[in-house]
Amino acid sequence: MDGYETLFSSLGLAPKEARVYLTLLKEGPSSVRQLATATGINRGTVYDVLKELQAYSLVRFYNAETRQYFVAAPPKRLEELAAEKRDGLARASAELSSVIPELEALFDGGDRTPVARMFEGADGVRSILEDVLSSMSQHAGDEYYVYSSSAVRDAGLYRAFPDYTQQRIDRGIRVKNISFGKRVSGTSGLDERKWIDQLAGAPTYVLMYAGKVAHIFLDTKGEFVGLIIVPFLKRKNSFSLNSGTVFRDTMHEYGSVFFCKKSRRADCRRYESLHS
Repeated sequence: MDGYETLFSSLGLAPKEARVYLTLLKEGPSSVRQLATATGINRGTVYDVLKELQAYSLVRFYNAETRQYFVAAPPKRLEELAAEKRDGLARASAELSSVIPELEALFDGGDRTPVARMFEGADGVRSILEDVLSSMSQHAGDEYYVYSSSAVRDAGLYRAFPDYTQQRIDRGIRVKNISFGKRVSGTSGLDERKWIDQLAGAPTYVLMYAGKVAHIFLDTKGEFVGLIIVPFLKRKNSFSLNSGTVFRDTMHEYGSVFFCKKSRRADCRRYESLHS
């Protein structure tokens, strides 16, 4: 009986429902008392289970000599049940495409409280980057901004999503980037980058996109940890490669303000109190 647990679960049947159905297949017509004895389930629960099985058309009953007996439907009914679930999922999947934007707005939004989601490991990094592409694809013409730390880049940030840059370019998404640490090759396409070679940068990587802020950083074991924060105040991001202020936008809400004076690059300063 245990060997069927996964199969019946995938059809939506609870373990006790599967046990009663299989018992009926084996024993034939049975009363509630007989089923309770055979399955070890109390009679009250057996009644409830039989109601659920009747809803699935897996059980029928008949009366004989003032007693009610229950009979299992032929196993072929399980194939029909699987087909019904498949068709239902197909319809739900088709309908979801039209309601996902509304659900995303509920998930992301609310001007009352900030929402934070946590991610771990390489899979978590990929989830964050996928969210950047997905969110920015819904904001045609907008760009997003990155505070790029060499400590995180060198730990293999984009190994989790090796074709991220190409997908970004294919979708026409622009990015402006402040990069700390050793200068590497130039731009990749639809991007602008300003290098600050003198500073290696703290082990955190910040992306500001579509009203969200994502932090990717390294824990004490050198593993990736990430957060996506949807602020309760959505301000238009401010980013300029030519003015005195480079980053002073949504990050301000979380206590972090970065600015760099173009004329005196060595005077670049970063104030960190991300969780103050």
